[in-house]
This record gives sequence, C-alpha cells and structure tokens, in this order.
Amino acid sequence: MKQRLILALLIVFASFSSCKEDIEVVPAPIISGLENVYSILEDAELKLNPSIENDNNATYLWHMNGKEVAKTLDYLFVESVPGEYKLKLKVGNDGGVAEMEITISVVERGLAPVVTNVEKEYTIEVDSELKITPIITSEDEVTYAWLLGEEEVTAKSEHIFSKLQPGKHDITFKATNQWGTTEVVFSVIVTPKVITIETVAHTLLSLVTPVNVAEGKEIEWKVLETPSGLYRVSQMKSKTPMFIAAKEGEYLLQFTSGDIIGKVKVVVIKPKKTPSAYFANAFEYLPAPGQFVNTMPKYEEGDTEKDMVAKVAEALVGDDVRMITLGGWGGYVTMGFDHTIVNVAGKKDFRIEGNAFGANSNPNINPPFGGSCEPAIIMVSYDANENGKPDDEWYEIKGSGSFTAKDEAFYQKGIESENDMNTHRDFEMIYHKPKVETPANITNYIYWTNNKGKDGYKFKHSYHKQSYYPLWVKDETIKFKGIRLAENGIDESGEGNYFVLYAFKYGYVDNFPNNDDRSAIDIDWAIEKDGNKANLPGINFVKVYNGVDQENGWLGEASSEVARGSDLHLLGKSIDTIKE
Repeated sequence: MKQRLILALLIVFASFSSCKEDIEVVPAPIISGLENVYSILEDAELKLNPSIENDNNATYLWHMNGKEVAKTLDYLFVESVPGEYKLKLKVGNDGGVAEMEITISVVERGLAPVVTNVEKEYTIEVDSELKITPIITSEDEVTYAWLLGEEEVTAKSEHIFSKLQPGKHDITFKATNQWGTTEVVFSVIVTPKVITIETVAHTLLSLVTPVNVAEGKEIEWKVLETPSGLYRVSQMKSKTPMFIAAKEGEYLLQFTSGDIIGKVKVVVIKPKKTPSAYFANAFEYLPAPGQFVNTMPKYEEGDTEKDMVAKVAEALVGDDVRMITLGGWGGYVTMGFDHTIVNVAGKKDFRIEGNAFGANSNPNINPPFGGSCEPAIIMVSYDANENGKPDDEWYEIKGSGSFTAKDEAFYQKGIESENDMNTHRDFEMIYHKPKVETPANITNYIYWTNNKGKDGYKFKHSYHKQSYYPLWVKDETIKFKGIRLAENGIDESGEGNYFVLYAFKYGYVDNFPNNDDRSAIDIDWAIEKDGNKANLPGINFVKVYNGVDQENGWLGEASSEVARGSDLHLLGKSIDTIKE
C-alpha cells in the first residue's frame, strides 16, 4: 500500500513537472521600421508601416497629441495645418507592451526648404568619419551646398567629413529652392586620439605635451574619471603637468587648448616592490649644540659624519625606531622615502613623530595646548631629476607661525613674559666650539652670535655630562641659516621652576603628540621662496630643523627630537586637512 502511494505521488509530480515545462513564455513585441523624426508638407501623405517582432495576438494603438487615432498596424498621417505633431504607437501582447514616439513636422507649402536632422555640434576623434544626412522638406526641386569655413566642399544632399585637423570646424549647409535658401550652421569638434600612458603607483609622471597643441596656446587639464581619490595632478595649466597616484587603475584626464579638446588615459600599475610606509634613507645629520647631542644617537670616538648619518638611519629607518635630537636652533636631519608620497587634495599626507606631550599641572584655567612642544620646521622636496638624492629644490612647509605668531593662542602670554615673539625668516646663528669641557655646570659654555646683533653663551647642566658640541665636527664654529620662530616657552611659575612650552597651531614636528591629528602634515602647505603655494605633486625627501632658539631655565634649550616618519596614505589613514 505504501509503495503504491509513493508511485502515485511520483506520477502526479512528473505530470505537474511536464505541464510546467510545456508552458510557453511569450516575449514582448519589438517595434522597428520607423524613424523618430519626420518632416512633410501640408496635406501630404505619410505612410507609417512599422515592423513588429513577436506580434502573435498583438494589439495596436496609435495616439496623436494624446488622442487615440487608430488601432491598426499601419497608419496614414495627413495634416493640413502646419506645426509639430507627436505620434505614439503602442503594441501589446501577453508578454508585454512596446512603445515608440514619433515627431512629425508639417511644413507650409511655398516656403524655402525646411532642414531638420542636423545637430548644433558634433564631436569626433581625429581620423574618424562623420556622415551628416539632413532631412529636407520642400515643395520644389532643391540644390545643396556644403561649406567648410568659406570653402565649398560638395553640392550633394549629404556629406561625409573626414581627415579634419583637431579643433573646432564651422560648417554651413545651404538648401535652395525657388522660394529661397535655408542655411544651417553647426560645428564639428575634432579631438585628438586618446593618449594612453602606463606608469607605476607612487611614481611621478610628467604628462606628454599633446602634439596637436599649437605653440603659445594656453592649456588646461582636468580629471574626468578616477578609481581612487589618492592621486594628484599638479601644474594644471602647464603643457607638462605632473601626475601621481597611490592606487592602481585607469585615470582619465582631459586637456583643453583653444578649440582642441583631448584625453589622456593613465594606466597605473602595481610596483614590483611594495613601498615602505616609513623613512627609508638618511642623508644628512648636523645637530646644533644641545644637551642630548652625542647621545641621541651616541657618538663614539673616531666616528665621522658618515658614521653618524648611518647611526641616524639605524635609528629612524622603518617602523621600529628610536629618537634622535636636533639640538638647539638650526640643527637638522635630512631623510628620504623609497617612493613619492602623493599630495592628496584635502588630506594630510605624512607625519614625522617627536616626543611632544601636554603639561599635567598648568596652573592656568583652560590653557592652550602646551607642555613640552619643541617645534621643528619642515622642508620638503621631490625627486625632480630622478637620481634618488635630495639635491632638487626645497620648499618650506608653511606652519602657523612661519610669518607671524600673532594668531597663536600663546602670543599674549609670550608678550607678557617678555619673550621675543617675532618671526625671523632670515635668521643666522654661529656656535663656537667650547674651550672647556667638564661634567659640572658651566655658565659660559658655548659662545654664540646671531645676525640680529645679539650674542651669549649656552649653559651646560651637570645632569648631561657629555659635550653638547657635535664631536665629529672638527671646525671651531658651526653656522646655521633659516627661520627662527617666536619663543613659545613660558615660565608659568614665575619662579623659574615650571616652564610650559606651548604648541603652534599646525605645521611642525615635535609640536603635538604623535597620536594627535594636528601632528600630521599636508603637502599642500608647501610654499616657494616667494611665499606662493608650491602646488607639489608629492614629496620624496624631508629636511627637519629646530625652529626655536630659547633657553627654558633648568629645562635647558628647546631641542627638537625626531622619530618615525610615515606616509599616511600607505598606512590607510585619512585625515582631513585644515584651512591655512
């Protein structure tokens, strides 16, 4: 009994499946054989004979200006009143409904030819062909003329344009009958072929000057399509702008020069070796005299400048790093990356860490951020000559105090403390090698002079017993040039025992804690020597030097420290920039 029941169920299921397979899916109709636009004379007949695919059991419905006029497949259109008529055909079956709308212009008799089916502007690529076939409505015989500029090129009813030079070409089409002449003026814009260039991510690319751009013509570039926002095109009004991208993919750019419009496709591929997000090279190191010099990194008897640069590389290259000191004002280090950091619009691009931190016991209520902030100025450069060395032009990262400190939160405090709150952009300082070295305190330790008519001595503290003068330097003096920022150290105790070194708003190393977004740097802050925005595509090298010349009681001189340097984009960090 059980077996018979199962058999019966199988038979029913099979029958159902068989019926389901026999159900025919009816496709919707497809309309063809009609134009979208027609033009006829008044009282003339226009026979509309559409072709319908999938027309089994189809129904037909014609509407003119929203009113039903026929239910047949074919339709004869006749109108005595000149004007524009909208005709719509609907074809339906069990599979769906197809629609097509037609515009019919009815033209008065006894007029000059009516010309339709011509656009105001056409765009083609160089070496392509453009066929233009106007629709002519005329009661009488018509003659034709095509003019390219002032020159007639043919007398036929249609014309194929080809072999036109890149640029904008003005075309005139004339149609004449016994009642007069109708002129239609339009333009054909011929664009150069799309130029395709391949480059590697994080690599600067100088875009090729388009050969079709005439000498002396201005050119402007813009970006049309990108797979990522991590790119930059600098010098957008140059014939050879610089392009760089941090992500692989196709970037489509357009250039415009006069009447010429062209496109360049940049295909960015993955580099063979994955770039490091961190410092990769050390090139120079010369600290100014300071209490941590010869210890960060450690000098050993016989070390040369080359040895000390190697020790800087050992300390700063890569992710696992140790700090180095820049000593007093002017002391510097020059580092490099193994790739170009992209200057991404609207984002901060890199960070160089220090050891800035906030004060825990500031006696003021709601004070500006401060503690141990020893701002170092940043210079940047990109490898324009592609030799891997920092020997190209340097640009200053414009920080908030680069020209004046008047907008800094600590400015008034500095004035009240009789600090030198001026910014000196042409500062020079000479340090003299000390005559006496001893582990004890030395008041008149290292003699210095500057180009502002001042001189004095650096003080030596007994708790830093080594020489403060870089011992691998054999010269009796060291001279530094650069920008000297306003003095940011304030004796908040009034008794010389509690100094707070306040932060500048933005733009420096060792100015904010490393985990603070304000310690990150935007390459777009870079300026040229005249103060104008540099508009750099990216950077390969940084030079960091101590920007403050100030003694802070028992704390000693303001001495910037430098640690890890990183490409924020490679680390996947997106930090919005701030307006300068």
